[in-house]
Amino acid sequence: MNADRRDDPAPPPPAPPRYRGLGERFMSRSFGIGPGRRSDPAGVRGYPVDFSAKAEEPTPWEGFASHPGRWLWVALVQWALGAHERWLAGDGERWLAGAREAADLLVEHQANSGVHDGGWVQTAPYPHTFPLAPPWVSGMAQGEGASLLVRVHLETGDDRYAEAARRALRPLAVPSSEGGASASLEGGSLPEEYPTEPPSFVLNGAIFALWGLRDVGIALGDDDALARFRDGVDVLAENVHRWDTGVWSRYDLYPHPVVNVASTAYHALHVLQLEATNTLAPRPALSDAAARFAAYAESPVKRARAFTAKALFRVAVPRSRRMATLLPWARR
Repeated sequence: MNADRRDDPAPPPPAPPRYRGLGERFMSRSFGIGPGRRSDPAGVRGYPVDFSAKAEEPTPWEGFASHPGRWLWVALVQWALGAHERWLAGDGERWLAGAREAADLLVEHQANSGVHDGGWVQTAPYPHTFPLAPPWVSGMAQGEGASLLVRVHLETGDDRYAEAARRALRPLAVPSSEGGASASLEGGSLPEEYPTEPPSFVLNGAIFALWGLRDVGIALGDDDALARFRDGVDVLAENVHRWDTGVWSRYDLYPHPVVNVASTAYHALHVLQLEATNTLAPRPALSDAAARFAAYAESPVKRARAFTAKALFRVAVPRSRRMATLLPWARR
């Protein structure tokens, strides 16, 4: 969920601003976000998760325009969804203008042909956790981008945003193995935040992507997108147990050398997302999983076990490229 540094031959631009301090990021205890306060289960208004904490300034960071694709597109989109939330809260027209500026960048830099048609292409390798070389597209960026674009369309009436939102869903219909951003899971399909081989199935990224399908379906009257959303929720509900270790939630299903349990922040996000998804498309398995995950977080023993497991994972799979070069088992 953060715009981490990416390595490429060109001198890197300054890092984008961070809305969390170093200690908060290191411990990953909280993202400072909560349930969407203006989310509409029957329509499209506020976002199901409130990203307003990520929008500290009313204009997007200039690096997204000057170096498109080097930084994670999801960072721009989540900032813009937060700006839109601030506008809904009555903080002023400058916040809607900022969200529209971000939407304009998405329209400008959306791929217009080839396997990535409709996508926002990442032009740098992902630096940790998953082996990803450019170019690649993120199902999470596609879904969240579509959610932003339909909201800006609804506020402005500009059909460019509606068309871009529909096109953003195209990579979600293409398997990751073919350059898209989805993967098969038990006879169904889920969006892939990171299109790895084998599939990584990052839980929070899949859910954010599914919300994009839902928003396009509802806001633009797109029956196909709405059907794909419902099918995706069915797949999620049928398989949500796979992210349940019995004491904590998993961040992903990738075959790491050590299970990648969620940090405290991501575990809390999983609870929020499952509750919100169950509100949008009720499934008993989702509400049950949300309740289990919430109960895990109430146990000091389980929190401690999860913290230890996450620390062991980061020894096995470091975030730092420099550390990875020093640890033989972590080299890729």
